[in-house]
Amino acid sequence: MDPWSKAWEKAVAGAVAVVDCSEEIPCNPCEQACRMGAIVVGDDICAPPRFEPDLCNGCGRCVSLCPGMAVFLLDRSAGAGKVRVTVPYEMREELQGGGEAWAMDGEGKPLGKGKIVKTAKMGRGEKTVLVTIEVPEEWALKVRGVRNRVMTLGEPYELDEYEEEEKCYLCRCEEVTDSYVRELAKVGFHALRALRRFSRVGLGYCQGRFCQAMLREEFCAVTSREPEEAGTFKVRPPIRPVKISRLGGEDV
Repeated sequence: MDPWSKAWEKAVAGAVAVVDCSEEIPCNPCEQACRMGAIVVGDDICAPPRFEPDLCNGCGRCVSLCPGMAVFLLDRSAGAGKVRVTVPYEMREELQGGGEAWAMDGEGKPLGKGKIVKTAKMGRGEKTVLVTIEVPEEWALKVRGVRNRVMTLGEPYELDEYEEEEKCYLCRCEEVTDSYVRELAKVGFHALRALRRFSRVGLGYCQGRFCQAMLREEFCAVTSREPEEAGTFKVRPPIRPVKISRLGGEDV
């Protein structure tokens, strides 16, 4: 009988660990955590762990100390088609016993909601919480985590009222808005260089590196000009603002 089948049979009497790890990486905290010798990695630290359910006492130390969250506890003693699964939980939102949580599979997909039987802090600094969730028997071997809530994407909907943003800054350094650029373009400015000298757009900290493309697009849309006709402006030194004291040679 394979270890998974053994664990399933033994779980009728109480909690038993199940190791779902096939990664060949240098890792053996589960072996060191088990005081019963139920989990063995061996001399080759990169070998996947082997587990013997018959030796497990269901303490949960391996669950809390596995860095890959690849160990869980299985408990079928409740009966009535319900199975209690204990998994590690390291999210900021706290879960309380008696409430509900989403049972998640190994790919992070929700299986459905289950009842939280209990929570217990365990591990170094008590940063890892062991959450025991009760789920239908058919989910038992699929549960790998729990979440307090699940983000879902619904159908888009139309807003009844929409207020357009009053100000959209094309140049955040000099606080030049798109509406101001449109006003200037309508009164006779036909090149970006002239617009720059008058409005100071592009003369701020970034020297136009971030705003020039948006400025050109807005300018061409208002004046019906091609980008080549609108021209461009160069980034002139100093590339970044400097203090006069530094230009004077002071080391400050």
